[in-house]
Amino acid sequence: MARGKQAHDLRVGPRLSVISREPDRGLARMAHTIVPSVRLGGLDELVALLTELGARAHGAAIADRTLDLFGHATVDGGLLRLGRDVIDAADPAVVAAFGALGRRGTLRQLGIRAIRLLACGTAVHARGQATICALAEHAGVEVFGTRDLLYDTHYDAHGFCERWRFLLISASELRRPAAAPAAPSGPHRLTLAALPAVILAGHPERGPRRIATPDTADRILALVRGEAGGVLPEPVAPCCELALPAAQAGAYHVAHVVLGGAFVQFYPAGDAGPAVAYPVAEPAALQQILDELTDPERDPPGRCDPPDAPSPPSEAPLTRGGPAGSCARHCT
Repeated sequence: MARGKQAHDLRVGPRLSVISREPDRGLARMAHTIVPSVRLGGLDELVALLTELGARAHGAAIADRTLDLFGHATVDGGLLRLGRDVIDAADPAVVAAFGALGRRGTLRQLGIRAIRLLACGTAVHARGQATICALAEHAGVEVFGTRDLLYDTHYDAHGFCERWRFLLISASELRRPAAAPAAPSGPHRLTLAALPAVILAGHPERGPRRIATPDTADRILALVRGEAGGVLPEPVAPCCELALPAAQAGAYHVAHVVLGGAFVQFYPAGDAGPAVAYPVAEPAALQQILDELTDPERDPPGRCDPPDAPSPPSEAPLTRGGPAGSCARHCT
């Protein structure tokens, strides 16, 4: 199954990235971007691959790593699809397969200390949460699921970006009832005219403020995926503040650029309500607009480089024409 250099590459590194093999352009782009990675068409292929790699390890010491399973999720339960199979603890074959990997020491041989189910909302619904906890119990390792939608901005050439770990929740956390996330109401759609408008003179700044003209606001909004907003699980500090002109003279809609320009946050219920973050199709283009709005003699820098984030890879990023793994568009 895995031969030569590919087998060696899959045995080393902090992540073993497995991507569902199915007719989907987004997953194909992901497999092209994440190196090394392997596409598999079912649970039997996953067991065969791990068994083969474990046998080739020959007892060599391997650093701790994660087994990252990428795919789309089912709408009804947020269950990860791996090719023709659904990873569902209600299926005895699934439980038996992961239990065998744990009992036989296959995961230990490969240094796998955690399994991550990387599809949209795999830890949101009761069935998904039950699956995460059951897999952890039978495989004997920690298992993580996701608490929100995933997009191509969450991946780079090395796999799932560690700066997005706050989107994950573990089986250990799910066993504490207070940690279980509420089911989302679905993607929030952006309607600028429906957002609160404020007078900037009396509104406190949160980050360097960039005041947009109507034309510039249109350019910014053209980069925002207004159909795919979601509430981030944890508060994040903005790298700059946007003021977009409102219909009322002298008033503005306030938003914040967060997470390295990957999202723009709006406040449909006002400052006291929850923020809704919308993914940005082209963060570099947004940064160029922010630079145009900066007065170097008056404004502090408004760069949107995420703190402690790795440098972007030299390869072209995943195409941003649509969310990779967005339950709103791709999951069935």
